[in-house]
Amino acid sequence: MLDAIRGEVDLLDEELINLIIKRLELARRLGNIKRSLGLSIVDKSRENEVINRWVSKLRSAGLNEDVAYELVNAIIKASTYVQVGGNLGINVTIIGSGRVGRTMARVLNRVANVSLIHLNDKPARSDVFIMATKPTRDSVDFVINNVEVIRGSVLLDLFSVKSTFFTTFEDLSIKHGFHYVSAHPLFGDVGEPISESIVLIPSRTSGDYLNLVRDLFSNAGLSVVMLKSPEEHDRLMAYLQVAHHTALLALYALLRNAGIDLRGPLLTHSLKYTVRAIERVITQLDVVYEIQRLNPYSSSVKEELINTLRLVIDLMSEGRLDEVVR
Repeated sequence: MLDAIRGEVDLLDEELINLIIKRLELARRLGNIKRSLGLSIVDKSRENEVINRWVSKLRSAGLNEDVAYELVNAIIKASTYVQVGGNLGINVTIIGSGRVGRTMARVLNRVANVSLIHLNDKPARSDVFIMATKPTRDSVDFVINNVEVIRGSVLLDLFSVKSTFFTTFEDLSIKHGFHYVSAHPLFGDVGEPISESIVLIPSRTSGDYLNLVRDLFSNAGLSVVMLKSPEEHDRLMAYLQVAHHTALLALYALLRNAGIDLRGPLLTHSLKYTVRAIERVITQLDVVYEIQRLNPYSSSVKEELINTLRLVIDLMSEGRLDEVVR
């Protein structure tokens, strides 16, 4: 009886594998059509439509919602990966071989000729230069010391905070004749970033190179988000990064001080996901501190976070939590 059922499962597995292979072939064809039409490889609205349909049907069949999401998300990532096009013939030099630089090199190696160099190396000519370094004066000095090589190309920075050096790079691009686009990948050191988001902010010298940069990241399988200014970026990131990191670290300190084992058996299902996020933040405390220190909206948003926490506590004590989620 057991062997008979396992035999049926094996047959179904073969069918599933063949269906997934068919789906991936269709995805490849979709990728070719998208590139011929100049469309982005990643279509978030379509992804959400597919995810919602899968999760709804699998949940109705009794499968846990989180497991259903992970299942369909894995299939979507695989389908996006095979849509990534061939080499675009663009030469990219990434300055900085840390976590951000290595991850960006893995992403762009899918579609471009990528060189990864250190801040003290002498760069060769390239179509695109990407500063995957810390937002310090050393990064500015690198550009100044290598303007003859960078002239005529496009320079990107990947800084998490834009207010500090956006104007500096923009002014240098005007003075020395290169193009400048500011970028912010919204993902860290992940194994194979697919369908992740990257923010682009145009400058006065971006010109047509903005389209080149957008196509470069889009063809590499990233979702491109356009923002209008460094101020808009930093204000939004104060909520999405500063407040988020602060809340996670505060929860970590609370649980640790209470003597709770964050890898123990008492963690609820949802808290396990939160602990994973906390662990990622803890491994990058230098970056967290840098963002907190440099973002000009950091103090006001943290104060807003404290006031909001007080408000939620008050509403909770009065039985009015529905007002929080209206």
